[in-house]
Amino acid sequence: MFHGSIPTDMCRIVREHVSLWSDVTDVYNACCGNFTVERTIASLGKRLHSCDVLLYSTAIGRYYAGTAEPLRLTELALDEFPFLAEHHPADDDPAGQLASLLLCTRLAPLMGKSNAYWDKMRRAYAQQWPDLHAKTKAKVEAASETLRLASYEAEDVMTWIERVPRDAGVVSYPPFHGAGANFVRDFAKLEQMFEWTPPPFEIMEDPELERLIERITDRDHWLLGTNEPISGMEEYLRGRTRTTNRGIPIYVYARSGPTRLVQPRQHTEGWPGRHLADEEIGDTPSLAVLTSGQFAALRSAYMNANIRPGSESLAVAVLVDQTLVGVFAYSWAPTLGNWAYHLPQQPTVYMLSDFPVSTSRYAKLSKLVVMAALSKEAQLLAWRHGHRRYQSIATTAFTQRPVSMKYRGVLRLLKREENKALQEEWSAGISPTDSYYAQRFELQYGGPFSGKPLADVLAEWKRRYGKDLKR
Repeated sequence: MFHGSIPTDMCRIVREHVSLWSDVTDVYNACCGNFTVERTIASLGKRLHSCDVLLYSTAIGRYYAGTAEPLRLTELALDEFPFLAEHHPADDDPAGQLASLLLCTRLAPLMGKSNAYWDKMRRAYAQQWPDLHAKTKAKVEAASETLRLASYEAEDVMTWIERVPRDAGVVSYPPFHGAGANFVRDFAKLEQMFEWTPPPFEIMEDPELERLIERITDRDHWLLGTNEPISGMEEYLRGRTRTTNRGIPIYVYARSGPTRLVQPRQHTEGWPGRHLADEEIGDTPSLAVLTSGQFAALRSAYMNANIRPGSESLAVAVLVDQTLVGVFAYSWAPTLGNWAYHLPQQPTVYMLSDFPVSTSRYAKLSKLVVMAALSKEAQLLAWRHGHRRYQSIATTAFTQRPVSMKYRGVLRLLKREENKALQEEWSAGISPTDSYYAQRFELQYGGPFSGKPLADVLAEWKRRYGKDLKR
């Protein structure tokens, strides 16, 4: 129901520490966001106080603090989505109004967009809105049984923290290195949909963050989550969580309490079939959906070891005569890529991985894997498992060359940039000399699904790229 969350393992650490604050009655959460901390510790019997500056957080916080204010749609919202005029609840139904706002987080990305795909999305929401609203309102009301706030303030955290009593406990996972500006940007369209005057506040940059940490840590009971180690606070480090290899590590600092370490754990399963080795490739192609364990095992065996693995939505084996020749994987998790700008065929699915087996006699087997990922059969799998009619794919390559020979001639180069991957938060812990992420260029490739049957794809690959190195 609420968007975004603090990782589950950090929530466990937060709950464990707060449960040990036996002499603390009130707990304050600075920069509460989506109230993950509050929901985590709600059953501990503490009085909870929260603060944030976004409309999204404020609407939720005021409702669960019992101080809800009317949420009224703007003319812009009603012009974009006329069906809201009929279905938005009156001011005497705060749960219904909050449900509307939560659902409008799905509508906000559609604002200003109009093509066959987006128009279809609008019609679908208009048709399903009464049912979606009833279900969301029921969840809002059910959450009231466990989540109650003693107070909520729509206020800049730097002034709010000054009024927090010295004997209270404070928990915070504040935005780091531009994340504050990103949060404001991400919710900007939602805030255009409702009458809303934000409180005065400053975007939190490093100087403000340092002052906030000082105000939090000068008391007896505090817990702080950060995306990077804090110099000079090594004695207070109580936890480090990183649940996936590409996940952002979270460091947990506290005045006292137990120490916890959470590391990624990869489950693997063996692939039961044959792998293409030192033999000629066959003539009958097919695809097979892989389990996460099978994909993890094959990725470990054949993908570049320097590439940090991500979480796939759908992994697929490419087979010829029931022999494995390679693997590709899609992800339909949200990305920051503006694929619609480059690819008119929408929606776009992201190709997370594509790699061939390394034991064959064919130099360009990787192109067969990419071509198979564009095939008619692959598109149907993406539709079936992703529940959307994907029309194109996009992917990313890091390379010393201005083009990627694997994708050249199969996908279109959408964007070429100087590689700055090692400056991103997700790259924390990667060596500056890494042989993959330290490449000169970051290339974005994409293109529409070809619509070609796998049999035609294999025939085309043999004709254009299937040079047998043994001949």
